[in-house]
Amino acid sequence: MMGRSQQHNRGAALVLVLWLVAALSLVVLASAQGMRLQTRRVGVELERMRAEQMLDAALELGAQRLMVDRGAPGRYREWRMPMGDAAARLEIIPAAGLVDVNVATEQLLEAVLEKIGGLPPGEANIMASRIKDFIDPDDAPSGAGGAEAPQYRAAGRIVMPRNAPVDDLSELQMVLGMTPQLYGIISPYLGINGKARIAVDAAPPALIDKLTGQPGLGARIHSTPLEGRADLLTGVAANFFSPDAGGGGGALKLRASVRTQDGRWWQREAWVDLSERPDTLTPWTTLSLEPTRRMQTPQQEMNP
Repeated sequence: MMGRSQQHNRGAALVLVLWLVAALSLVVLASAQGMRLQTRRVGVELERMRAEQMLDAALELGAQRLMVDRGAPGRYREWRMPMGDAAARLEIIPAAGLVDVNVATEQLLEAVLEKIGGLPPGEANIMASRIKDFIDPDDAPSGAGGAEAPQYRAAGRIVMPRNAPVDDLSELQMVLGMTPQLYGIISPYLGINGKARIAVDAAPPALIDKLTGQPGLGARIHSTPLEGRADLLTGVAANFFSPDAGGGGGALKLRASVRTQDGRWWQREAWVDLSERPDTLTPWTTLSLEPTRRMQTPQQEMNP
């Protein structure tokens, strides 16, 4: 009897040891996985910092070059700028080449939300009405699904409609139904310029292609002299875009992007005013500077 009892005890001890070994193995594996994730996060953060240095340099060099060329027409331009082993891509976008939500027609807003933001037509119509309600001075909901103060209160919102033009585009994130993802997709194509239609010469080709549904139209328009664009600006393009040049004054959006050695793309945007002011550290004024963010390839960014 004693022998069988001892064997039973040894068997139980062995099972306990095996359980302990398995538990310790899981702890070690979890710790190793956590260390790998932490190492990866640190590596990505270091890469972001290196990319940010290149992007800031591209933005500053671009602003310096624009200061020399301030008399140039306000048109969209794209420059390649060598940055050591990498090459930054810098887009110069005059404010007149973007969509001003303060004065844009509801039809244009719907097109932005549907063709760029990816919303179904019905949802795009509702969100366009809500953007208009957020800005217009009255308290009556407009269109289908419009929203004024009562609808915001019912949704538990603290921030009410502005009932005035926005000064900072980030305020659109307060619009009822606006998600961070949707705002992130459409915001690169928004500006404040006081124009109901977009100056086609100043517009990014991707914006022209998306709003008209005609891939390559933006590049064709930009390569065609002003006097020869009448045949290209028809239909939807005629409703949304003005054939006039953007003009040489006003604010500019500078959008820098760079691909690092690890194959990731990074982007940073800045709004600048080239008017000289004695109270600034640089000959130009930086109106806003967005955080550096990861991006898809430029082609994927143009076709979200």
